Amino acid sequence: MGAPFQIGSSIPVLRMTDESAAKAFYIDYLGFEIEWEHRFHDTPESPLYLQLRLGESVVHLNGHATPDDPPAEVRIPVQGVEAFCEHLASKAGTAGQPMPEVVDPRGVGRNTDMNLEDPDSNLLTFWEPID
Repeated sequence: MGAPFQIGSSIPVLRMTDESAAKAFYIDYLGFEIEWEHRFHDTPESPLYLQLRLGESVVHLNGHATPDDPPAEVRIPVQGVEAFCEHLASKAGTAGQPMPEVVDPRGVGRNTDMNLEDPDSNLLTFWEPID
């Protein structure tokens, strides 16, 4: 029998075609923090690659992406999704960001979801299981 192994969490890589808009959305609006960033060449015009963290969730934003690259969908678990939605709603109007809304898109009552689309049409679903 082989050695035991353990699989860790995944990190989604999302397209980013507008660095300023992405930072405004993820950092200023949602509250992610930059863990590290990398430019493949030491020039401001070089594409940026970022690792962001919010709580236990980590995402990568890929500045090498183009508008032709397909958007992604990411599900992020949240304890207190309705409170998070209210927090974002208080910032949405002044920051020019989308107004969040809590929904149960499947109508089956298993999760409370909040869906947001980032500036590159990536769909972020913040969800909480219903007890």
